[in-house]
Amino acid sequence: MKTVVLLILSLSCAGVCQASPGQAVDSNSDGLADQWYDMTDGRIQKVSMDRNFDEAIDYNIEYDFGHRKLYEELDFNHDGKMDDFYFYEEGKLVRQEIDSNFDGAVDIWVSLDGMYILKYEMDTDFDGSIDLVRDYQQ
Repeated sequence: MKTVVLLILSLSCAGVCQASPGQAVDSNSDGLADQWYDMTDGRIQKVSMDRNFDEAIDYNIEYDFGHRKLYEELDFNHDGKMDDFYFYEEGKLVRQEIDSNFDGAVDIWVSLDGMYILKYEMDTDFDGSIDLVRDYQQ
């Protein structure tokens, strides 16, 4: 489900990515901005969104100068804290970190090669130590 949400958000940017520097957009016409675009040298560097229109940013995406993704984060449960983090190298997804119990601490680390899971590590009892590792590279 999270992957579908991110795909939709990524594709929705395609139509509005001609934003001007520092532009705020009111996508639902309620009089309040819910999307913000930071630009450098005429290119979008960062997009922030309030996806549930509660006046709190719950999604950020950063791009490199080739307009490839560098980093994404989202507040999946809309509690005001980011809990899903995605890291890219040359536009390719290489790592995901998740706060699965929404306590403010990452407890799942997934190493990826695009859409393929290479390895994941979990702190299943949320004590700060990894206690489950699955490595699919061996």
